Amino acid sequence: MKYSLILFLMFLVGYQTVKAQGIVTFQENFFNNNRFKVDGKEAEAPDVARLMANFETTQKNFVAGHKQMRIGSVMRILSVAGLATGLVYGLTNDNDPNVLETYFWISLPSAALGIIGNPIRQKGKQRVETSISEYNYLNSQREIYANQVSLQIKSGGLSLVFKF
Repeated sequence: MKYSLILFLMFLVGYQTVKAQGIVTFQENFFNNNRFKVDGKEAEAPDVARLMANFETTQKNFVAGHKQMRIGSVMRILSVAGLATGLVYGLTNDNDPNVLETYFWISLPSAALGIIGNPIRQKGKQRVETSISEYNYLNSQREIYANQVSLQIKSGGLSLVFKF
């Protein structure tokens, strides 16, 4: 009797350990800032990465994708700042004959940054969303298959097997 109680308690502890890892969701706010939620509670990207530690490939993909998103966002912000700087320079120096040339040399690299930065950010966003979906799927499968009770018949007799 006491062995069955011990096995039952071990089963419950294992089940709660697997159940403690939650579902991760990803959203962006109006300013394209990343918002991660674990079971409905706000979480930061390092917390989500630590949560994915059991699935190494998914974790690496998440970290790399998040880094790509940040790089792409910085490039887009620099692009907008450069274009605004060129526009302000062009509008405030209308007496200078070299205004158009200077505006062109300020705006061209800024536009190139924006053109390059947007796909980088989109690729990173896709990697983050894919890794979160993959983690949620793998975590749910782990939860399904982790807590199994089976009856095995061997040459020595019957045995009850708990898998955590």
